[in-house]
Amino acid sequence: MMVTFIIQILVSLFTLIYGIHLVVPDILDVWKGYTLFLVIPVIVELVLLSGYALLVWYLFLVGAIVAACTWVLLSGYKGFAKELGMKAKSREHSAIFDTCGLMFATLFFSVLVVILLKPSAADVPSTGSLTENLFLLANASVWEEIAVRVLLIGLPMVAVDLARRDYRRKAYSYLLGGGFKLGIPEVSLIIISAMIFGFAHYLGGWGSWKIVPAAVGGFAFGYLFLRYGIAASIMLHFGTDYLSMPMEVFNSNGLTLLLSLAILVWLGFGLLFFVYYTVRVGEFFSGKKYMEGRSATAATPWSDPRMQVHAYYQPRETQHTVQVHYGPASGQIPQAPPPRQGFGGGYVCPICGYMQARWMDGKFQCLRCGHSG
Repeated sequence: MMVTFIIQILVSLFTLIYGIHLVVPDILDVWKGYTLFLVIPVIVELVLLSGYALLVWYLFLVGAIVAACTWVLLSGYKGFAKELGMKAKSREHSAIFDTCGLMFATLFFSVLVVILLKPSAADVPSTGSLTENLFLLANASVWEEIAVRVLLIGLPMVAVDLARRDYRRKAYSYLLGGGFKLGIPEVSLIIISAMIFGFAHYLGGWGSWKIVPAAVGGFAFGYLFLRYGIAASIMLHFGTDYLSMPMEVFNSNGLTLLLSLAILVWLGFGLLFFVYYTVRVGEFFSGKKYMEGRSATAATPWSDPRMQVHAYYQPRETQHTVQVHYGPASGQIPQAPPPRQGFGGGYVCPICGYMQARWMDGKFQCLRCGHSG
């Protein structure tokens, strides 16, 4: 399903580039201009662009979107290929995986809100012409990421890192994002920026129903910005806003049918991914992991953190023994049973006596009780 969405992204990119010859004449001959603004959280107008200045800005938007999507697809394809082959590590996703997964999740949530609240036509801004939509949605995909994610997350992170004296080696990452570990300051900035992003849609003419789904989308954009960089957040924003533009530009019944069917399937997967990412958020705030395999965390009488266990395994060629030394760090704790030697000096778990293990992270891990040593 993620591959189908990547195809949709490529179709949207083709639509974006194809639309240049439609938008440029209107920029130069019809439109009076466009004002760039910030929401902090009130709307602050910055500059009015018109004529060739607006044309340069529009071409910059197109180039930025193409570059962002290309960067994400090229830099993340190796990790994504492992995920397609079921060879990737658990919880270590590629930028492509998280971008597609969050697209499905936010799409599902937005449609669910529309179904439940049933907003009226008055709660939805009036749409402009085709060329205006081509420009405005491209502008939103880039400018809103700069105005919200960079200004409300990236730059405040400079002050956060100065306060905790943990400076990033690549200073430009505060502007481009990517590579941040999520802690309390980072998540707090994501939440604040997402709330402002949701409220900005209300100020922009949407009904109050739009605040929550826009804020959820802003949460996803902020996560991608910190985790993978602004290219990933632009790609998700563009994929969301330009979702229906190929149908509007080319007016093809076949394309409309294919996209409609794809959206229905994406909504089904969106439910799964919405639950998945909701659980991950819960894990962050609770400090617990709810999706771990039982064998990796199976409790044993000897899993008490006060028990220090040091295991040394000598290869068959040198010594056919397994030496394990136990010693309680504090308190009165029953001593573990001494390890048994297997036939031919093979591995024997010092906890349960099982004789099969796997080599993991530089240690043997028992396949029965999960003990590592």
